[in-house]
Amino acid sequence: MKQNAYLLALLGASFTLASGASFARTWVEVGTEYDQYFDETESGATYNYERLNAYTPYVRFSHSPTSNQWNIWGRAFTKVYPNKDLFSDGQINAQTDRLELHYTQMIRRGAWRYRPGIGIRYNGYDIDRYEVEYRLYPQVDYFIDQRNQLFMSGHGYIGDSKGKRMSDTSAQHYVDWGYEAEFGLLHRFSDGSAIRPHIYTEYDSYENNFDIDYWQLRLVYSKKIGRATINPFIRYGLGREITDRSHHDAERWGLSRDNNYSRAGVYGNVGISGKWNVVYETYYQIEDQHGTYGEELPDRDKVFVKLGVQRIF
Repeated sequence: MKQNAYLLALLGASFTLASGASFARTWVEVGTEYDQYFDETESGATYNYERLNAYTPYVRFSHSPTSNQWNIWGRAFTKVYPNKDLFSDGQINAQTDRLELHYTQMIRRGAWRYRPGIGIRYNGYDIDRYEVEYRLYPQVDYFIDQRNQLFMSGHGYIGDSKGKRMSDTSAQHYVDWGYEAEFGLLHRFSDGSAIRPHIYTEYDSYENNFDIDYWQLRLVYSKKIGRATINPFIRYGLGREITDRSHHDAERWGLSRDNNYSRAGVYGNVGISGKWNVVYETYYQIEDQHGTYGEELPDRDKVFVKLGVQRIF
């Protein structure tokens, strides 16, 4: 109950901010996402990956003043697992809720543009577990000329978490930390299309659980055709090292495996009118799976599909 109240309070604050009359540009988007995994138990998987199949209805919003000096944006969603009977005892231990709210400031100094910000993300579960991330966004762009821009985006966070980890008999409170960062080049072509090659890295340290160190090469091409915008993309995993950090099992401390993943797909929108857009995304993801001691397991691949409607105010 306390977690649900916290979730509703943050959601209410988000929409209060979004409804202010002083905001010159606001959009709200509603839609749903779907994750489709595959049954690999006959190939040696330790559980049926299809239990993670999920429908995810969501709402997103963003708004900025005419001057574009700042931006506030947020998102909320709920995951529905149609194969919940595949979980042990029918109890879903995967994430079921998310709510996030973020604020970014825009500061222009010559060829530099700084985008500092703050944010909060809440992940909820049906079981006695949650995670809250408190974020800082130290972001910056450098405009080489009218067609070329260097960028560094991302955030660092401190996490307040609760749940059972590594031999816990009951849910405990933990402090986590990590960061995400991407840096690269945005090049705009004379026909209005653009290409964005960049490097992405992510690090998460979950107390009494494990650390994740992930590197990825990303490439996005953007093109507008009539009222449609298409963004084909590829995210090629360079390595995703998972290292055990158990407080209770010294033999597992430092054990690692490379559960790398890559994906390719397309996202974009189609304008229905000046105020309405249909948004979409789909991709295929290939994810390596290894056990605690590095034993190879069947890939945990998935298909992702998203469809939504966006209203601009």
